Amino acid sequence: MTRQPSPTAQDALLRAASGQGAGMFDDGYALHPIARQAAISTPSHWVDAFVVSASEDGWIDLAGFTGESLRCWHFDDLSEVLTPGTPVAVHALYGVLTAGDELLNVSLAQS
Repeated sequence: MTRQPSPTAQDALLRAASGQGAGMFDDGYALHPIARQAAISTPSHWVDAFVVSASEDGWIDLAGFTGESLRCWHFDDLSEVLTPGTPVAVHALYGVLTAGDELLNVSLAQS
């Protein structure tokens, strides 16, 4: 059985997915519909991971299932939604993070 986010968590994800308050499609803000479709259409670039930490300043540290470390940023504080151990996936080419049923635009940190 899949755990459903609480109403508060779901509200945070919906706000983050819409880029509410940002009004732009820069990395880490609102997800452009074309980027959304491109990410959905290229499944080979998704990396399964789990949340290591998410901070109030928007930085999210992830660990890939095959051992790689990933870091990304989103304008909204998702620290209460993306708790350590939460499974996610990141699209390495288009900078999209799945969180629950939402797709979020993130800025991927260069390693």
